[in-house]
Amino acid sequence: MAVFDIVVADGRIVDGCGNPWYRGDLGIRGRRVAAVAPPGTLRGRRIIDAGDRYVTPGFVDPHTHSDISIIAYPRAESAVFQGVTTHVTGNCGMGAAPVTDRFRAEARAEWEYYWSVDVDWSWRSFAQYLRAVEARGTAINIAPLVGHGALRIAAMGNAERRATSREIAVMCRLLERSMRAGAHGLSTGLVYPPGCFAATDEIVALCEVVAKYHGIYTSHIRGERETILDAVREAIAIGRAAGVPVEVSHNAPKWGAGPEAKANLELVEEARRAGQDVTVDNDSHTDLAPRLSRALPQTFLGLPHERLMALLADPEQRPNVRRAVESDTPPGAGYAGLVKHGRFDRIVVLYAPNQPHLRGQTVAKIAAVRGADPFDTFLDLIVEEDDRVVGIFDYIDEAEIRRVLTHPLTMVCSDGFVMPPAEGLDDPALYWPCSYGEYPGILERYVRDEPVLRLEEAVRKMTSFPAQRFGLTDRGALRPGLAADVLVFDLERLRDRATNPYPHSYPFVNIPHAYAEGMDLVLVNGVVVIDEGRHTGELPGRVLRHHGR
Repeated sequence: MAVFDIVVADGRIVDGCGNPWYRGDLGIRGRRVAAVAPPGTLRGRRIIDAGDRYVTPGFVDPHTHSDISIIAYPRAESAVFQGVTTHVTGNCGMGAAPVTDRFRAEARAEWEYYWSVDVDWSWRSFAQYLRAVEARGTAINIAPLVGHGALRIAAMGNAERRATSREIAVMCRLLERSMRAGAHGLSTGLVYPPGCFAATDEIVALCEVVAKYHGIYTSHIRGERETILDAVREAIAIGRAAGVPVEVSHNAPKWGAGPEAKANLELVEEARRAGQDVTVDNDSHTDLAPRLSRALPQTFLGLPHERLMALLADPEQRPNVRRAVESDTPPGAGYAGLVKHGRFDRIVVLYAPNQPHLRGQTVAKIAAVRGADPFDTFLDLIVEEDDRVVGIFDYIDEAEIRRVLTHPLTMVCSDGFVMPPAEGLDDPALYWPCSYGEYPGILERYVRDEPVLRLEEAVRKMTSFPAQRFGLTDRGALRPGLAADVLVFDLERLRDRATNPYPHSYPFVNIPHAYAEGMDLVLVNGVVVIDEGRHTGELPGRVLRHHGR
């Protein structure tokens, strides 16, 4: 009888494809699953008794921003303690490469939103960037996309205008080299600078390059509220014109979408009935914590710091600022809708270094105490805190989260990134619970405690579905010959410790940076990374390059 390197014995196997769990042994040899057999029949150098625990493929997160942080924090604790073994990076148009010397400073500045880390940005090409990730080593797999914003900055900086035909040609050349280097496709972020200044034909031209390499187009669409249907139609039209599959990123309608929210997924269904390959992903968090200034119109976001502060501090300019916010042209990110619609009761101050007593208070409450207009108070806080004030924007209805998550065309994502080690981390402005607990949180809340998904269906949305979507055909399911990204967990003990259990209760409940609980065993490419709840320090992750030609 063959002897395997590792046998996960007598577990409840959830194969990742939506099938009901069954009891069995899993034999692993080297990097791959070598056998799946009846319980108690396989022999191994190490036997791991799964007992009554579930055995599943490692989770594939299709929407992350770990491009830079994975180099700084290669152990990826915040991911592997969730059971996430693969991150798709380069989303929302943000990417670490390619970079041109002329606009290197602008490229680095894009990442300040996702927390500055000390990383050597010596690469220029996408291939060089991927080699930098590999040289550092990682605990998880990285499947990279090319960010449209990175291409645009490399070709034309942060210019707030349409690209010329020459600039589009430069972007296409850079994209082609990146696809040849192993990128899985192109992402856009059409509610953020510089992507929001791009015309549809620019993106179609780029997606035609992606089509040559059988890649995918993913999009943080051009509007998530009032214009959501037009934005989804644009994403679908781009895919149809260029001949590429389309992934609509974190697709829960945001505050202000109104009755159109319900028609959102119907557009995706309609496109599929017409023969077009369109799917969506979404996370389960209703809030986000950017600097307050990030909710201002895009034309303000590109201003130098001193000019922005002077503009917001000038009382004569306030009417102009208000008009720009209310016009919302081009449409801002979803959380900007709370400012547009005056829902300052849903914006809570998380961090105000000059006025720490404001932490946990809504902007509406602060305005009432001051006897001031809430909109003026919102701008005043930005000025008073020198644009360092961070707020929690509670901008998504949880009913929409459930609607999207349970739809068969939706896969699970986090919209997070690899965080620094939680031990000793005390940054009051760093609020990314999705980076710590997204996957256990969904299993805890929506499978176990308030069930709206079967376990097997939830696991499918976390494994084989995203793996298939991004061409990761050698993982995402428990089958002989596939990569041994494997989890063992007890559903009853899973716990997301980073998400506020009372998201709508004020005063603010502080949640520390904390890893998820209950993920007992995590293997990445056949190597144990989490062993009975402890990180082993191993870095067996790989850069998963796309080979579309």
